[in-house]
Amino acid sequence: MPTLLARLVLVVGFCLATVGSAGFAEPVEDGAWGLLIAGLAATVAGGLALRALQRRRIAAGAAGGGLAPAGLAAALTEIQREVQSLAAAAAGLGPAELAARIDPILSGPCFELGSRNEAYARLLGAEAFARVWSGFAVAERLLARAWSMATDGFPEEARAELPRAEEAISAACREAAALAAPTGS
Repeated sequence: MPTLLARLVLVVGFCLATVGSAGFAEPVEDGAWGLLIAGLAATVAGGLALRALQRRRIAAGAAGGGLAPAGLAAALTEIQREVQSLAAAAAGLGPAELAARIDPILSGPCFELGSRNEAYARLLGAEAFARVWSGFAVAERLLARAWSMATDGFPEEARAELPRAEEAISAACREAAALAAPTGS
């Protein structure tokens, strides 16, 4: 309900500002300034309210276990285990099997984690997010390259990407673990 109200204030403010600005012909109509100022104020108020509500939802999700540095570390560790398992078994896999093993990693835990990147960016802040996410993004890209190479019939090239993906996801895990570690007071 608060989100609906904030959106309504935003839309009404925009409409008022539009009607007010339409009154600035020669001569300026009575009330044009008032409508424009009221509309701009309502638009800003609605936008700020939406932003505050969004931050509150993110904070509630983090406090309720929806998002937390420890959850990020756990998700990255799951991906790391799957990449390590894949890298260990890759030598004995043909191109089709290799692609079939990579696909569920990309479409499962990588997709789920990647779809929450904006929420984690807000939760962690830009600097901490960049430290963690750069490793994840590199690993995801390398896995996608390996999948593409395997499906194109180049399994050796695909296998060569896996240690690099493992290294990148391990770096992301280390950064996430450092964020999730309790700090001494």
